Amino acid sequence: MTERLIITKTFSSYADAFFMLGLARLAEYALHKTKQKSSIQLIDRGTAYILQFKQPINIEPITKIRYADPFPVVKGKNTDTSKIPPDVEIFDTVEQSNTRKLYRDFLFQQRGKIENSEEAPKPPDSRTQNGVFLAQMRCDRNHNDLWMGSWELQENYGAFIAALFEGFSQEDGGVEKVAKIFQKNTGRKLPSMESAVRVYLPTSVLGANRIKADSNKFESQKADWLSLWLVASGLFHYGIAERVKIRDRVFDWRVVALQPHDIQFQDYCSVIKKLLVYNPPGAGHGIARFDAELVLRFCQELLNHHSIPEKIGEPEKSDDDFDDFDISAKPVNKFVSNFAGTNFSSKGQVYAFKELFSLGLPAWIHPHSKDELYEYLNILEEHLRIVHFLSIDEGTSELLAAYRDFITGNDLYQFFRFQVSYADYITKKLADGKSRVSLFSKQGIDVMVRNFSGKLRQNDSDWSLTEITTDSGFLNIAKAINSATVYAGTIHNKEGKSKETGWERIYGLAQRLSSQSGSKKDFIIEISAFLASYENENLRIDEELRKQKKPRRIWTTKDDLDRLINLIEQHGSSLVANLLIAYGYAKGWSKGKDNEGEDKQPDEMYEEGEDIEAEIDSETEAA
Repeated sequence: MTERLIITKTFSSYADAFFMLGLARLAEYALHKTKQKSSIQLIDRGTAYILQFKQPINIEPITKIRYADPFPVVKGKNTDTSKIPPDVEIFDTVEQSNTRKLYRDFLFQQRGKIENSEEAPKPPDSRTQNGVFLAQMRCDRNHNDLWMGSWELQENYGAFIAALFEGFSQEDGGVEKVAKIFQKNTGRKLPSMESAVRVYLPTSVLGANRIKADSNKFESQKADWLSLWLVASGLFHYGIAERVKIRDRVFDWRVVALQPHDIQFQDYCSVIKKLLVYNPPGAGHGIARFDAELVLRFCQELLNHHSIPEKIGEPEKSDDDFDDFDISAKPVNKFVSNFAGTNFSSKGQVYAFKELFSLGLPAWIHPHSKDELYEYLNILEEHLRIVHFLSIDEGTSELLAAYRDFITGNDLYQFFRFQVSYADYITKKLADGKSRVSLFSKQGIDVMVRNFSGKLRQNDSDWSLTEITTDSGFLNIAKAINSATVYAGTIHNKEGKSKETGWERIYGLAQRLSSQSGSKKDFIIEISAFLASYENENLRIDEELRKQKKPRRIWTTKDDLDRLINLIEQHGSSLVANLLIAYGYAKGWSKGKDNEGEDKQPDEMYEEGEDIEAEIDSETEAA
């Protein structure tokens, strides 16, 4: 009886994840064929992956299962398949690409929403781009040679799968152990060594490892057939490959493996498939947007998998009736840790290995209830709109890269660095009467800040960022910044109609506040200067706004500034300054919402019956 399989990490690249996923797919097939009901948990133990079975597995019936293709033969435009036996399934990448293009064109025309399923074309195969990638990298022959090796084992296929179970269930097991067990039980050897092409082992360069390529003697790098066969299976079924446009008529291939941390294999497969078929990241606007979208869209699918029934008509689960995949138990990066990837750069008609990279997942995405889960889905849509908004404008590559650094990591200061630059960018866009902007919402920033609480001062476990962001003085000054920057001057609604607020817009405030945030004294001087200017402007325009029944700005007080200075003394000027900028350049400041209970004039913050937020169009069409 076997309770788990142990896969030691040996490649230090996405090959480790694909190796494990290829083995997990075979294990699932064997359990299905032998009618052994046991789910597979994918667990990362640092130096090894564990395939943990919910129920112990009996290996004996596995020896009797029949052959089934672990992955199909791939056929590109120029692939030679003359040696492939007749009646074998062939994955035609040209045909599959046409199906994918037709479906994506339909989605674009429907703005991503399929209202009438009868008119919708056939969804594409989730593995389409992986097959195209193999063909364009000219590795389809290597892929098919690996397939042929397993085809030749079909008479002893059950014994082969059983040897995999037995070999990898041992602490000192592995590929060599499997080969010995198979030979002992059948008298046959596994296929011989194969060329380790760079798509499977990305540390190779045109088939040679780096050490050999640097010498004056060139020998093709070889690897054992079984390792490459498992990696090929994992990459074909679960890889995320996309041809990303980096400049006019120049494309790089970017290939990533989602590395599991602690998740059921069935859940993992479902989320990956839905991401690739229904919600793939865009590839036409550069690598930074692709990476950011990949993380955001994957998080969407992970949350949707938790909350939406698999079948139409199936009743939704209650908060107390979730299965093992309970997103409220831990943040998203505790189900899957990160994306491990490889970039292949275009060199004319060929692609060269360029870099290995890793994309983290945001730990702050951790809903604790169903209501919070839907709140997070709205926040992810909000972030996607901002990424799209930046993509349709020239000269925003640095901003996209800064946002990518934030969303693929777990450092709130990365968000602050992005928001400072983005704040100046949107105020400049607002100066153009025809431009529209997309902003983070105050509610969304509240959620991010709440889940980052305590992470910036690890020695004080009881401390929370909400001590700053719920303080009335902080909120009133942040609202004043908001009124003097993004919600000032001329604003535009969704129909393109403009309206003059009568408020003067200040430019460059975010940069000035940020530049002085390193010193408590200098920052207090800068924020005091802003408040003095703001107050003078209020005195000048308030009476006229009242007469014209236009929205009026918040009045700040000495108590607000005193409270802010107290926060600076407790938590430092840098943190307070960055939070002020983040909140000050957000949308969602409703009338009097954050001033209830204060001895102010909440009815005079904005004119009764009119909310300036309704005049701002925060939606931009996805490119």
